[in-house]
Amino acid sequence: MKYPLQTLLIILLAFNANSQVTEITVPVNGPQKRMNIYVISKDEKKEILPFTVKVRSVVKSIFSKKRMRVVVASNSEFAAAKIDRLMKKHHAVIGNLWFDSHGLYKNGFSSFTIGEDNFNYKNINDSAHAAFLKKMAEHTDAETKIGLGSCYAGATFIHPGSATVKRGPMNGDSLMMGMGKIFYGSTIYASGSWVMMKPGIFADKFGFAGYPLGKRYRTEYWRPVWDHLGEWYSYNIQDGYIKNINTVALSKIGEIKVRERNYLSLAKAVRKQGKAIASLQP
Repeated sequence: MKYPLQTLLIILLAFNANSQVTEITVPVNGPQKRMNIYVISKDEKKEILPFTVKVRSVVKSIFSKKRMRVVVASNSEFAAAKIDRLMKKHHAVIGNLWFDSHGLYKNGFSSFTIGEDNFNYKNINDSAHAAFLKKMAEHTDAETKIGLGSCYAGATFIHPGSATVKRGPMNGDSLMMGMGKIFYGSTIYASGSWVMMKPGIFADKFGFAGYPLGKRYRTEYWRPVWDHLGEWYSYNIQDGYIKNINTVALSKIGEIKVRERNYLSLAKAVRKQGKAIASLQP
């Protein structure tokens, strides 16, 4: 059958139009790629310990570039922008996000830092202050794990007070719950005591358990931290409560793991804890 030229053009245009619509509306199926992110604050003071941790983490990421990346950040805005670029480039979501940080016991409350930005129970619910944490949360889901890698980040004990700080609760639970609201559905992990950076932190061992060796930590001022040695907690807003869990570790590709045994299930750890507490000085 022969068609007039005008009719053929109409049929051809209709076919092309239908093809374009089909191409746009067909969904892309399949599991999303997951990438683990290890965030380190930029070290302005050039301290030895943070530098060695940075070196270990960077070396690990070099051999696991498709699974783990290290972000060295001067603030939360820089970290959020870097993570955003990585996730978009690799069409991925965050599998595990670890914030390597220092806890500030002298402040009298739990906290963690990203470069110059400090987050604690006082400001974690401030939408402006936590804006870039929310940007990071855009790349997370219910399977994402968030690690607050600073000492006492999850502490709920009573701080003894000092010449500059009043006696009062550390409020680590409030910090964890605030993070749970931001990273909605993801699980938050934090410690009630020290988070030690020992060799083997990327070997699923007790790299984040233990205590510092300095004499200044052997006074009554530090007793609450010694009492909660090796304690870790997790929080998910969908569960609605904070769980006591075994000691947390990281795998060689930065996955947050809850160990089968708790640090204080080791007899030598219990002996060292007891000996230290018994010898605390005024």
